[in-house]
Amino acid sequence: MKTIKQILQHLKQANAGMLLLCALFLALFLELFFFNARFFFRLPGGYERTELDLSSLDGYNGEALPLLPENPSVSFDQLSLPVRSVTVHTAGPRQLVSGTVGICDEANAWRTAAAGRFQANPGGRESSFTVRLQSRGALSRLRITLDEAPKEPVFLLSVVLNEIPALALHPLRLMGMAVLFFCLFCILRYRLYAQDYRPEQKSHRLMNLGVLAFCLLVSCGILYGGSPDHTLLKPYPSLEEVRSPEMVVDAYMQQLDAFEKGQIALDLDVNPALDGLDNPYDKGERDKKEISYHWDRAYYRGNYYSYFGLAPLFTVYYPVYWLTGMLPTELLAGSLLALFAVLAVFMAVRGLLLLFRPRANLLLLLAGEAAVICGSFLYLMQASMNFYYLPLLSAVGWLAAFTALACSACLAERPIRRILLFALDGCAFVMLVLSRPNMALLAVAFAAPLFLGILLEKGAAPAKKLQSALPFLIPVLIGGAAILYYNQIRFGSPFEFGTAYQLTESDIRYNRLTFSLHHFGSMLYHYFGEPFVYQEFFPFLRFTTEKCADFGNYLYQEYSAGLFQMPINLGLLLFCLPLSSRGKENTRKKQVCLLVLLGILALGYVNFLLGGIHIRYVCDLSLAAALLSLFLILEHVHFDGTKSARILYTAVFFLLLVTIGRGMLTIFSNETNGILHQNPDFYLWTGRMFQG
Repeated sequence: MKTIKQILQHLKQANAGMLLLCALFLALFLELFFFNARFFFRLPGGYERTELDLSSLDGYNGEALPLLPENPSVSFDQLSLPVRSVTVHTAGPRQLVSGTVGICDEANAWRTAAAGRFQANPGGRESSFTVRLQSRGALSRLRITLDEAPKEPVFLLSVVLNEIPALALHPLRLMGMAVLFFCLFCILRYRLYAQDYRPEQKSHRLMNLGVLAFCLLVSCGILYGGSPDHTLLKPYPSLEEVRSPEMVVDAYMQQLDAFEKGQIALDLDVNPALDGLDNPYDKGERDKKEISYHWDRAYYRGNYYSYFGLAPLFTVYYPVYWLTGMLPTELLAGSLLALFAVLAVFMAVRGLLLLFRPRANLLLLLAGEAAVICGSFLYLMQASMNFYYLPLLSAVGWLAAFTALACSACLAERPIRRILLFALDGCAFVMLVLSRPNMALLAVAFAAPLFLGILLEKGAAPAKKLQSALPFLIPVLIGGAAILYYNQIRFGSPFEFGTAYQLTESDIRYNRLTFSLHHFGSMLYHYFGEPFVYQEFFPFLRFTTEKCADFGNYLYQEYSAGLFQMPINLGLLLFCLPLSSRGKENTRKKQVCLLVLLGILALGYVNFLLGGIHIRYVCDLSLAAALLSLFLILEHVHFDGTKSARILYTAVFFLLLVTIGRGMLTIFSNETNGILHQNPDFYLWTGRMFQG
């Protein structure tokens, strides 16, 4: 105890350089003697290294033993030795394979029992795996079984029992521990938990920039790890590629191709039998009559259209195409949108702090900013590497940009700056509608009290009101008119975006907005409370696919989890507490918080009834929920002198860290599992960070 106090005393007197050296030393110590303890400390008990003879088994080809699709299992019998591990070197296809290792020993001699699991990429760098075993007495049988039959043979090059462990330093783990220890030492040394955020203080601004750099670095890491050969551009597609009936075809690539050909409808072949169906939007009839069609495109009057928002096309696809003559991969498109969204979210947090001026705790703010990025599922959307998530990423970025610009515009005093900011805010609103129209409800909920407060302000000069209203309304009206006209020439209605005519699981035209307490309660559970499915192995969580058939009608259900699985969103529960400020400022805070919360609930209910249950629909709400939660946390949670306040502060800080951790894990566990399929080596290398 005395030694710990002495260490803490030395930490309080150390400078930043000394703290960094201590963090590096402690991280290296743990990396060597904890995660690599088996290299330095060998277990007693006569565990001799033994390489099993593959040549004695049927199928051995002189170099390797294949696990075939029709028989993805192999057993080694008549063994008689104690075992603590099995190490297998494989070769074969470049894909993730997983399976189990089963054993028989003296305690279980007649039945082969599963004793460990493995994952490997036979065609990549991570082609070897080691499974820890602990036989009870001598091992008599070892069985290796793949979970799923491979499409191509997986070859076992060698199987070694009790392999002498090698020193395996993991650079990401080492760096991560060093950063964590350095942050912890700085928190204790400079008492960051007891400081309020002061933007005029240089050190506070630098720490804020450090968190921003960290969030951008994670996004760049996804860009790097999402492709093994780092291919970020693809050639302009051929007509066969544009017309491919595969579900995975990029809708934005198809739309760009259509615009380049001077048409709005997609250049897809249309099966004339679709018009002969009783209801072409009924998947059951299409499947029953074996009618070919293009999945998840809007079909209207003999043409296919894309109903996905056009903003990513204008902000990513066309700029890349004009600069390079090629098209971005979905990984590059999502990464560019994610980088923009990260920057916009930080600007939104800064704008909210300047506008509402809560007494923000420094440490909660720094952790909260990263938690907003992770808790809004932003990294999940980027790592999904799928065009379905591009409009969501774009909408998150433009909603954050709208929030930041609205706050700055309301604070602007100089007429030119005020006009410019409101004009840019109007453009951001149009881009939000072009990304994800339903999320415009959240922008309206946030801005209504602010803008109405300016327009109805007593004593304000009419010129000042016009400087606010006209610059915002002009781009909104022009953009809105263009969007309505675009809808009219496609679907015959200015208010139809095409979702009603999509060829998917069911006829969306029958979905209606009706109020039901049962449906509202179901929405609250699935959009807020539905838990992750947790598992023992990396990435430790996955989204639920459990179906519920208690809605009274068909409801689309897929991968999903509730917002409260990201603990930062529990900050919404602080809404019932009174705000600290008084007077006009307090009224404006209350109005914004109330309308945003109502907007989140309303949009969730609309999505539930018109769409169903899916993580993408939850993502519509995630940024607004995380930003509102962070604001309420900063408003109500402080490291004050009372014991209860400190306990609450510690609990909230811990939950913010949990949010960051879970947000990172969703990079590797999501609807598409993009990194797992595209770059299994990166997936496995990251997962080994959690193994000793």
